[in-house]
Amino acid sequence: MRPNVVLIGSMYAAEAEELLEQHADVRRVDEQDRQAVLAALADAHGLVARYPAPVDRELLAAAPHLLAVLSSGRGVDNIDIEAASEAGVVVANNPGLGGKPVSEHALGLLLMATRGLTAVNRLGLEAAWDARLTTHRVELTGKVLGIVGLGNVGGWMARRAHGGFLMRVLAYDPYVSAEKMAEVGAIKVERLEDLLAQADFVTAHPELNDETEQMFNRTTFAQMKPGAYFMNTSRGRVVDTGALVEAVRSGHLAGAALDVYEDEPLAKDSPLLELDNVVLSAHIADFTVETKRALALSAANQLLTALNGKQPSAALNPEVWARVAERRQAMLG
Repeated sequence: MRPNVVLIGSMYAAEAEELLEQHADVRRVDEQDRQAVLAALADAHGLVARYPAPVDRELLAAAPHLLAVLSSGRGVDNIDIEAASEAGVVVANNPGLGGKPVSEHALGLLLMATRGLTAVNRLGLEAAWDARLTTHRVELTGKVLGIVGLGNVGGWMARRAHGGFLMRVLAYDPYVSAEKMAEVGAIKVERLEDLLAQADFVTAHPELNDETEQMFNRTTFAQMKPGAYFMNTSRGRVVDTGALVEAVRSGHLAGAALDVYEDEPLAKDSPLLELDNVVLSAHIADFTVETKRALALSAANQLLTALNGKQPSAALNPEVWARVAERRQAMLG
């Protein structure tokens, strides 16, 4: 029996969808049509949910035959893993692919923010030309970069900043040892407030969870060095947007650069759009040609692995695999 696979939104590469179609009956549904999503899942065995499409308890309850859920990328804050585990559904993501592109993008944002590279687009050529000698610009070489969250992306950020720009790199991550940090050119700082007080630039790369949600708020922005810059390419909800706007408007922070937001897409009336010293991009840090293809193929291959009776390599709830395998055998043989 061929399994049924539902795609909520298209995958990042057509090649991955074609791969799934070779081995399964594939149905595509629009994330915005909730009823169509629920109806499509009635006989689905596999699901790929394009971020930020929610995979919640209601959805899982509508999918009695579901065996595996794949995230479109690395992040899974849109998937209720606890509910999936209760339902006997394995959840997997696609780790290890975003470090290089996201760190490149973060450094690009930092250069744009610190060197006024959006001036022509923002002000027009004539006004930007007139302001070129009075605009506030700073160099990176020899300055202090503070990295919050030294996982894959943070590690690549440290390598590039230390090796490429000769920056002094400090890192805060309670779950990474000083020895591991030293391997990528970073110095471990035990307390977040100590890093914030020293860094000329702070870049956020933590996982989004209960511990990190809105970890950058009025208190933490006040602890940052006056005149520092803040960047976020992780998840929007690690930042209290109102507090960031206040910190920039007051002049306490010299500027900021963001690729992710508390609510996406960013509202047309967001106060962030009113700030000349804030650089914004549209949640595209890891959406390079190379990484989109790698993410999509990773998701497709892991889903097929699960549907063929083997545990996917990046399962986030591997403790349920025995139940999944038993259910799969009963349904697909």
